[in-house]
Amino acid sequence: MATENTATEQLLRERLAEVQGRLAELAKAPEPGAGIGFGKRIGDGTSEAISRRNDIGVGNSLLVTEEKLQRALAKLDEGSYGRCDDCGGPIAAGRPAVAPESALCIDCAR
Repeated sequence: MATENTATEQLLRERLAEVQGRLAELAKAPEPGAGIGFGKRIGDGTSEAISRRNDIGVGNSLLVTEEKLQRALAKLDEGSYGRCDDCGGPIAAGRPAVAPESALCIDCAR
């Protein structure tokens, strides 16, 4: 079990580092001179606005994933990894294999 937890912890830490790297990229300010005017015509400005709006959605999703990964690491430390945060029941064996950041069983996640 210790080897399995070590592998799980390594996977969670790798995913957390990846998510935090992506968040850092999204948080960077635009390069100087990259400002685009938003006028009445559809063009680069509109495309840039849509792109930035999409980045906000991706960033919000990454923040949620970051929180889940941090919670999963905390559960490993406290010895409750694999147990549902809501009902305390076991999380199905296949669920952590697919989404190791899962803190809820399938029933509670619905």
